[in-house]
Amino acid sequence: MKLDGLTIAVTDMKRMVAFYNAVFACNLEPTVNIGDQQFYGGQILDMSLTFCPNGIAGVVAQQNRQQFRFRVDDIADVMAKGLANHGAEINEINEYKGAKVGSLADPDGNTIEFVELV
Repeated sequence: MKLDGLTIAVTDMKRMVAFYNAVFACNLEPTVNIGDQQFYGGQILDMSLTFCPNGIAGVVAQQNRQQFRFRVDDIADVMAKGLANHGAEINEINEYKGAKVGSLADPDGNTIEFVELV
């Protein structure tokens, strides 16, 4: 079994596309347009990534229901790119059990954790 794709219901499409393109180099581009609702598609790691307008998905959540953790080579660089592209720092970079760990919230408030092995 292999995870093949990820779809995220998005509220602030413009800021989310800019954030994920800057931080993860997803190359998100417009794909399907349903009425006035624009979908975006790209790649994150080896998976397809789709942004679905929340107006269509209808997700109602008080906070994110999942958190992704990414292993990175340079956590300071990744965190800086995230903050420069409208991310919000949740936990600053700290060392924990032989790793540097920090987390950001994307423009829609989803938590993303980054780990750099030291």
